[in-house]
Amino acid sequence: MKISASQTQLLRQLNIKPLQARAAFFPELVVQPEHLPTATAQLLQPDDCLLCNDIKLMLGQTAISNWLLDPAANQCVLTDNESVLITPDLTALQQAELKRQLWTLLQQQLSDHVD
Repeated sequence: MKISASQTQLLRQLNIKPLQARAAFFPELVVQPEHLPTATAQLLQPDDCLLCNDIKLMLGQTAISNWLLDPAANQCVLTDNESVLITPDLTALQQAELKRQLWTLLQQQLSDHVD
């Protein structure tokens, strides 16, 4: 937010410090992730793999009730009031960046669920 010199002078005289506007004040500028699964999303029918078991264990400790795989997804997201987790397929989840994103998302849910 830019203010003119006269506005700055007036604020200084009145001893007022302007606040920084948050992105929430400008909804047209906030980037919304794709929160709806694509047509290719499907209910998870995972094999018994170590990663699947770890994810299921963590999901059981949160309010997340469903886990969908979306082969077209490129990030992990929560939808439906944070009750549905949508992730890329298991092969993509092997990438360190996506795995880190998933664990961060689940850790946030664990801390929220404890309160």
